[in-house]
Amino acid sequence: MRTISSILLGLAAASLAACSMELPKPPPKLHYKFNVLNVGLGPAQLLTADLNKDGNDDIVSVNSKDSTLTVLLGRGDGTFAPASTLPVLAEPTSVAMGDVNGDGLIDLVANARGAEAVSIVLASGPGVFQRARKHRTGKVPLAVILDDFDGDGRLDLAVPLTFDKMEIHLGQGGGLFKRGMTYSTGSRSFSGVSGDFDEDGHRDIVLATSSSQASAIRLFRGRGDGTFAKPTRMIEGLRPLVLIKKDMNGDGREDLIAASGQGDNLYLLLSRGDGTFDEATAFSGGGGPMALVADHFNDDARMDVAVANSRSSSFSMVVRRDDGGFWFPTRDYIVEGGTPLAITSGDYNSDGLRDIAVASNAKNTVEIYLRRRFFR
Repeated sequence: MRTISSILLGLAAASLAACSMELPKPPPKLHYKFNVLNVGLGPAQLLTADLNKDGNDDIVSVNSKDSTLTVLLGRGDGTFAPASTLPVLAEPTSVAMGDVNGDGLIDLVANARGAEAVSIVLASGPGVFQRARKHRTGKVPLAVILDDFDGDGRLDLAVPLTFDKMEIHLGQGGGLFKRGMTYSTGSRSFSGVSGDFDEDGHRDIVLATSSSQASAIRLFRGRGDGTFAKPTRMIEGLRPLVLIKKDMNGDGREDLIAASGQGDNLYLLLSRGDGTFDEATAFSGGGGPMALVADHFNDDARMDVAVANSRSSSFSMVVRRDDGGFWFPTRDYIVEGGTPLAITSGDYNSDGLRDIAVASNAKNTVEIYLRRRFFR
């Protein structure tokens, strides 16, 4: 005869089994670690581009603790040539790429938090760079954004400063800049993007501004002459730290993805094309999201997001569902060195699939994760 306790235990086990069957699973393991590369001390940002025009994706690491940039030229098979180290001005945390002197080569511009300046690093050949030049800014430049804000065909520079300001520096040709207007940002901004978000033909700027009192995403509408209108604010009070742009729904408009210091949440804002955005869609990665990249990481047509999680020493792959939402739970990958603050994507082995590079700020390495062609 079965006792009441045995019946209850059986029911509990059945209930647990049923619950476990209903628990959602993370997406397939799309990537595997292939390579680990040494860079400078304290990698704080990674960017991917074909710097030497050989058809292979290369990587630049911004290293804040030894004030260098590391250039990693890809061989197209997931490996990279020996690293080149470029000394720059003190305490860089952000880099932008573009042809700032009009010679057809990609140049580098990095902020220098310890020098009240930016470093202008001109290319002397494909993937080869000159000694950094100093261009003065206001106090403690936190980020750099390159774009043609005045429509003269030359790249200009937007520089958020630590004391709630943003400076515009207008390109003069030859890698030289002239200081333009300064704007109040309401709070500090460590991250921003540019684009024509209201489709008026002029370049705008969006900043993630974060403080205990006045955090928001702020849109500065460009007038096309290097000046900007008073900013409008979005998703206020959520302390956005990092901001990227990407067309996430295939409508030809650049949308925004932000990581917040409040609740470890991520937010997607779909553009309406008039300088306004749909209500933010919240989704999750891991603990301490500090860097984002959006790309096609699986085999469907939807854009996915990978996020570097500083506290949980991992990066999370957040893939899209059929309804445009985000799959939860995420697929997490442990970063051996810990404290990942930077992430980027590219096709590092030339197989047509999107790979990931993530940096360990503690171990001073970049880990290369290649996409599996077949996965489970």
